Amino acid sequence: MKPIGSNRSFSILSALIIFISSALLAVWSLRNTIALRNALLAIGTLTALFLLWQYSKQRKAQAVHSQSQSLGRYMPLALCFVMLTWVVIHYVFFTSEPGQQFQELTSTWVRVLESLLIGAATGLVLRNHPQRAQFLWFGIFCGFLYLLVHYLGMYFQTGQAFMPNYYFSSPFGNKINTVLMGGLFISAICGSSASALIANRPQYPWPIYCYWLLGVLAILFAFTTIIDTRNGVGVGIILIASWALYIGVSKLRQQIRSSKLDWKMGLAALIPVVLIAIFVHQHLSINRGWNHFVDDVTVAVKIDEVPNWQDVKKYGYPSTASGEPVYPNNYERAAWATAGIHSISKNPLGYGMLEHSLGKVIRQSYPEAMIRSSHSAWIDLGLAFGIPGLILTLGALLSTIVLALKSNSANRLVVIWIAADILLTFTIAEVSSKHTIEILFFCIALLNTMLLEQESTNS
Repeated sequence: MKPIGSNRSFSILSALIIFISSALLAVWSLRNTIALRNALLAIGTLTALFLLWQYSKQRKAQAVHSQSQSLGRYMPLALCFVMLTWVVIHYVFFTSEPGQQFQELTSTWVRVLESLLIGAATGLVLRNHPQRAQFLWFGIFCGFLYLLVHYLGMYFQTGQAFMPNYYFSSPFGNKINTVLMGGLFISAICGSSASALIANRPQYPWPIYCYWLLGVLAILFAFTTIIDTRNGVGVGIILIASWALYIGVSKLRQQIRSSKLDWKMGLAALIPVVLIAIFVHQHLSINRGWNHFVDDVTVAVKIDEVPNWQDVKKYGYPSTASGEPVYPNNYERAAWATAGIHSISKNPLGYGMLEHSLGKVIRQSYPEAMIRSSHSAWIDLGLAFGIPGLILTLGALLSTIVLALKSNSANRLVVIWIAADILLTFTIAEVSSKHTIEILFFCIALLNTMLLEQESTNS
C-alpha cells in the first residue's frame, strides 16, 4: 500500500493546510482580521476533514498497533474533545446566563472545534516533514515584521523610540497578544535549533539559522522597547535560558564522552547570555515594576485584610511594609489571581462563560469588586468551566509533554518547548477568551499529531 504522502491530491492538500496554518498564525492575534480568520478557519476545516479522513483510512488498512496504544497516543486530542463535550453539558445543565453562554458556544467554541481539526491535520503533515514546520513559525515572524514596520512609521512621526501607550494602537492591539505570539515563536525556535544542534535531526541550511536569530531579536526588541512587557521579557528569558542550559549540558556531555573539549562551544554558549543581559538592561531602564515585586505580592495576597483591589479608583493603592506605594500592575494582578483562586473553590463547576466569569462570580463574595479578569488564563478557565474544565484542558496540554518525553520523534523537543511556553504564558496572562483559546486548542492538537510515528513507505 502506498503511503498517504504519495497521493498527489493529498500532497496538494498538505501544502494547503500548512499555508492556512501559517496564515492563521500570522493574523490570529492582529486587529481587524476577524473576517480573514473566519475564512481561513472555514477553508482549513474542510481541508483538514479530508486529510483526517484519508489518514483514518490508512490507519485502518495498516492496523499495526493495538487499540490501547492508539488511544494513548491520542490522549491530548481526546481530552480536548471531552472538554468541548463538557462545555455543551455545562450549557444544558448548569448555565447561569443561557443567552450569553449560547452566543459564546456558537461562536468561540465553534472556532475552537475548527482550530482543533486544523491543528490535528497540520501536525499529521509535519510529523513526516519536521522542516516544514518552519513555514508555521514564519507566519508568526511575518506578524512581528508588520509590527516593526508599523512601529517605525510611528517612530518617524513622533521621533520617540519608546512610546508608553503605543501598544493600544499597535497591530496586536495590546501587550498580551504580543507576548502570546512572541513566546510561541521563541519556543518553536528553541526546540527546532536544539534538535538540529544536538541530534542533527532534522538538518537545516545556514539561512534558516539566520532567520531564527533575526526573528528572536525582533521579538525581544518588541518585548523590551516597542511594547514594554514584563510578561514577555520573563517568558523570553526563561525560554532562551533553558535552551542555553540544554545545549551547553548536552554538548559538554558529548565532548566528555569523546574526550575532546572544544572552547568554541563555551564561547557560543555566551552568546544567548549576552543577548539576555542586553535586553534585560534595556527593559529595566524603562520598566520599574520589578523593583519591589515581592513586597507588592505580599500585600496583594491579603485580599480580606487589604480590600483596595476591589476598586482601586475608590480606595486607591495600598503601601508595602516599607511604606512605599505598591506598583499598580504587580498589586492588581496578584490580588485578582488570589481572588480568582478563592472563587474557584466556592464555584467548582464554573460560571459558564470565558469572558468576565471572575467579575460575575467574585461579586457573590465581594459585592464591591470591579474586576473582570484574574490575569491568569488557567484561573479564568477554572472560573468559566470549573475544576472539570481546568483538569481537562491542562491535562491535554501536559499530556503532550508526557508523550514527547517518551517519543523518538524529530519533533519531540519542539513539542516540549512550545507546550512549556503555553503552560507558562497561560499562567501569567489573560489569554483565555476569543482567539487566544482557539490558539491554545490549535496548538494542543498540532503538538499531539506532530509526535505520531512516521508513515512507513512499505506496503
